[in-house]
Amino acid sequence: MKCDPSHPPGIGLLPATQGGSDLAGNLHAVYELIRARYPFLERMALALYDPGTDLLKTFISSNADQVLLKRYEVKLSQVPSLATLAQRRESRVVHDIAAAFGTQSTHSAWLVERGYRASYTRPVFQGDELAGFLFFDAKEIGAFTVEVAQFLDGFADIVAQLFLLQRRVVDGVLSTVKVAVGLASLRDLETGQHLDRMAHYVRLMGRALAERHDLSDEYIEYLFLFAPLHDIGKVGIPDRILLKPGRLDADEWTLMKEHVRIGEEIIGRIRHEVGGGDSLAGQVMHNIVAGHHERGDGSGYPRGLVLAQIPLEARIVAVADVYDALSSRRVYKDAWGEAQVQAEMLREVAAGRLDGECVAALLEAAEARAAILAQFREEPAL
Repeated sequence: MKCDPSHPPGIGLLPATQGGSDLAGNLHAVYELIRARYPFLERMALALYDPGTDLLKTFISSNADQVLLKRYEVKLSQVPSLATLAQRRESRVVHDIAAAFGTQSTHSAWLVERGYRASYTRPVFQGDELAGFLFFDAKEIGAFTVEVAQFLDGFADIVAQLFLLQRRVVDGVLSTVKVAVGLASLRDLETGQHLDRMAHYVRLMGRALAERHDLSDEYIEYLFLFAPLHDIGKVGIPDRILLKPGRLDADEWTLMKEHVRIGEEIIGRIRHEVGGGDSLAGQVMHNIVAGHHERGDGSGYPRGLVLAQIPLEARIVAVADVYDALSSRRVYKDAWGEAQVQAEMLREVAAGRLDGECVAALLEAAEARAAILAQFREEPAL
């Protein structure tokens, strides 16, 4: 089933972890082609680089033993050998990982522990900007001869282009939203700090729930990227309603709820124009916009779904949205204290409206939550 905003209530949301094409599937197909020629290739992985934070993050991987390195991140500046490769735009062959690096980093320690002995590493660039690193690993010392490395270069280009194509789609969606529907104005209504906190709360929950729900690093990255678009449909709501300092009357509330339908239409058009309609990224984006106001007891909108029908990404964003709304100042309320916020969140769980797993994941991460709040604190009103 495709996620189509024209579907009637109760239909139109598909769990993004159970459908749609994704980079992981494309990577695995290339990996199997290479293994047909070189059976010693045990692992192929793509790590994502974020220049804004200098973080290198696990993203997608195909392994013969199905044991993946997940949810690992490190600053590139703390890995001089990779930073040098990026600076020089060079590839690298390591014939004996244990001899060359030992267990000096989490990544090399994991490789050695899993029996990997040789590697071939190539940085991936989007224009002049580093986008990530592609790793090929084997359990045989000296597996990557000059001939093998030359052969892998061709496939590395294929994988890099698949990744960069998906990245361009995602970047295209985000930039198109900002330009076409004025995300800047939305950030004035719901501040940039709110959207940044939302993204980081969502990522925090995604990482905490990953093992239990078998969430890939790719999925968690899309959660982080698209959470700030959750209320994009509010650009179609009149300021007299959006900025009203008091409670909305029944007619105003009915109009306010239309922002979900408007958001679905905006995202639907962008997915059609930019591409990536049935991709994992496209489904996560749609489900966040379409489902973040649904509630587990069926009292939410626009479809009145119950908890089991609401995609996980929408449940996660709902929890982040409620937590930040309660703990932040709004035109109609002052910020609540942490104890009051937590008590209200737990009441929502007890009433069946919010997902208890998601709430627990957020509330249990007190230190990380406080760091997010400190980093993206609201500027005091003048």
